[in-house]
Amino acid sequence: MKELYKKYKSTSLEDIKRHLKQIKIVREKDGKYYPISDKNFTKMLEKPRNVSLTFDATDLQKTPVELTEIKKIEYLVKSSSRFFLKPDIGEVFDQINEMDLIHTTAICVNIEEYSLIDGTDGEHFIMEATLMTDIKQVRKRKLDRINENT
Repeated sequence: MKELYKKYKSTSLEDIKRHLKQIKIVREKDGKYYPISDKNFTKMLEKPRNVSLTFDATDLQKTPVELTEIKKIEYLVKSSSRFFLKPDIGEVFDQINEMDLIHTTAICVNIEEYSLIDGTDGEHFIMEATLMTDIKQVRKRKLDRINENT
């Protein structure tokens, strides 16, 4: 828990924007992954710590993308009310290890589930995001390894 607080708001806006240019933000719907709409992504790219994943970035593109899970991470969200929980992508990037970003091509944020942190008067929460990678890239890396070994 201390580590989540230590990393909170530790990622610069420039770094968040740099990462967003290479990483899609997706949502799971009916077992498939859909990137957020271009309009929502543009808003997020302009002000990543001001765009709420629960209220401002909810429109999705119509075509799903093929992704596979790398790992799940927890991230800290501070909010003034549990009724208006407004996580932003900066809070997610604060908790991602730089090494995990090497193969991450998408982040799937789960905005439905959260847990309240005791002793925070209902203002601090733990949420979860999934770091993902493009299935085509995974296949290509496997083929590259096979070709290297033959």
